[in-house]
Amino acid sequence: MTEASELFRGAARYYTRHRLGYPEDLFRSLFRVCRLADRSRAIDLGAGTGQISIPLAHSIADVLSVDPNDEMIEEGRRRAKEKGLANIRFVVSRSEDLPEPGPLFHIATIASSFHWMERERVLAKLCRMLEADGCVAVIDRERRGSQPDGWTTAMWNEMRDFWGGSFPAGPGTVRQMTVSHLEMLQASAFNEVTELRHYYEHEWNIDDLLGYLYSTSAGAPGTLGPRRDEFARRMRRLLLSCSPSGSFVEQGYITTLLGYRP
Repeated sequence: MTEASELFRGAARYYTRHRLGYPEDLFRSLFRVCRLADRSRAIDLGAGTGQISIPLAHSIADVLSVDPNDEMIEEGRRRAKEKGLANIRFVVSRSEDLPEPGPLFHIATIASSFHWMERERVLAKLCRMLEADGCVAVIDRERRGSQPDGWTTAMWNEMRDFWGGSFPAGPGTVRQMTVSHLEMLQASAFNEVTELRHYYEHEWNIDDLLGYLYSTSAGAPGTLGPRRDEFARRMRRLLLSCSPSGSFVEQGYITTLLGYRP
């Protein structure tokens, strides 16, 4: 079986360049609603290359950035050094296997990665790692519109067809999730849940979209292997059939579930 971290082999530099960042309003909301301050400590699980860790580190005392993929962590470390940030520690680890340190955290962030984890086990671990009034922030992106109409659905359908009907995604090669993140939080100690939404619109071109696809588990260079050129040809052809101009608009929102202990 393939570990999720291996599905992202070769994706780190594309992750940094082509993944959409998170809006400043999201971080302002985290500070306000979670009552963060310059003395606060955060742990960022499934951190990728630091899309949450690095912005947080600009305003709080300490961030622990955790990801199971060593290339992601190395890229995050490079980015933090480039920005002159010395208050982020980077750890290569599955969230489930992370040692539980003595000093407690005020917030745990999990952005676009909770679906890869043994969620019940991670939430139980966070009970021992967060302050009594600390919160868990589960952050995901919901795509709700596109121009030209339907190009996002066509792109993902083409990727699924490329892989023969199902994505390579974690143990057993197929990822299935029957219980929502909200239900997982409600069944945990962090069962007092607040939901935030931050809307966005982004314009893509074909090269940036291909870079984004190379940052995903189904399109990472290590996953594609010798089929990378075939993949690029198919995706370019599909995207140009949707928009001959090569311009695409994505609309949606960032949803943040904030879980607290009552």
